[in-house]
Amino acid sequence: MSLLSFASACTYSKGTEPSPCNDPTPVTYAKTISPIFDASCRKCHGADVYVTLGGGNDYSTYEGIKRQSSRLLLGSVQHEAGFAPMPKGEAKLSACDIEHIKTWIEAGQPNN
Repeated sequence: MSLLSFASACTYSKGTEPSPCNDPTPVTYAKTISPIFDASCRKCHGADVYVTLGGGNDYSTYEGIKRQSSRLLLGSVQHEAGFAPMPKGEAKLSACDIEHIKTWIEAGQPNN
């Protein structure tokens, strides 16, 4: 019985889970978002290939990403129903990368 009490005491009282990221620094395009897009998005959404591979969505620059609907970006990287899962044909981004993108959008998409 005491083990059950201990296990129930380990839940999050406010219903929120801890962050999958342990990086307390602010999320910016230059420091955080651009490297995520370099690693996971620009092979199809880069300046030289976005027309043929990226559905016309150019994410090669800050302005290109910022022009896109925030809801579309989040829905796609979170693999939500009704959105094309991105990166296409690959595994979902890490929970930390998704959280960084969400945090960046919620912060007003700071550039640097």
